[in-house]
Amino acid sequence: MSCDLDTPQTYNSLVFFDLETTGLPAYHCPKITELSFCAVERHQFLNGQPKAMPRVTNRLNLCIYPSRLVDPEATNKTKLDNYNLEHQSRFDEDVFNLIYSFLNRLKKPICLIAHNGYNFDFPILRSEIAKLGKELPGGIFCADSLIIFRKLQNNPSTIAIMDFACPTVMTNFADPLPVSNNVNPFQLINEKTPEKRKGNEQYGNRNGEPKCRKRLPFRLEDVYERVYGEKPPMSHEAEADVIALLLAAIATPVEFLNAIDSESIPLVSIKKCW
Repeated sequence: MSCDLDTPQTYNSLVFFDLETTGLPAYHCPKITELSFCAVERHQFLNGQPKAMPRVTNRLNLCIYPSRLVDPEATNKTKLDNYNLEHQSRFDEDVFNLIYSFLNRLKKPICLIAHNGYNFDFPILRSEIAKLGKELPGGIFCADSLIIFRKLQNNPSTIAIMDFACPTVMTNFADPLPVSNNVNPFQLINEKTPEKRKGNEQYGNRNGEPKCRKRLPFRLEDVYERVYGEKPPMSHEAEADVIALLLAAIATPVEFLNAIDSESIPLVSIKKCW
């Protein structure tokens, strides 16, 4: 099936996605050890509550035998190794058919969303599929939530504190989304009242030169902590990371979805990593 490369203005299905692998691309061609998809319809996402999963989701979770040695560092983080994955299927045509069928039954257009997805999850997934001589259904796009959260953090038009009592509710999903009057938790750190400093400390170093502002970390657990004030319950497990990503995104659903609609690209445009 061919894929229209024109990015749609809106997406009907958001698919939050995460991989665990045998290691990092810097050291070898990583193979998938676990994957997770969690799909939510557009209106379910927009009517969502902070720190609450939408009631209607579709999910696919698979563990995969990677056919290569899992790096000790990866095992330490994910608790997956060649021994406990021994009886799992390889990334074969059956696995591909499961993924294809799962995505194909969703309302299109579809956007896959992964954290650092442009550099990691999407190239690896495309490589595994290409090795089988297959391709996913047409009309699938993708977005990197790392880029989206950075954009939200640096957006001067948003306010600083989330009003959890008044979630944004949209009724006409075909229209462009206005930025909500709800506050943006990603701006909270920028709105703290400055503490009184002595001497030239308020201006920078001892010579009065401005200090460089510390860059905020944008690992998924850091983003989640800035939104909710605590670390996610679990990390480096594919389904747990997908849930953490969805919950971080749903804290500001309108702003996040606006960014997705404008920043996404066709999945087929992602370069394979091997």
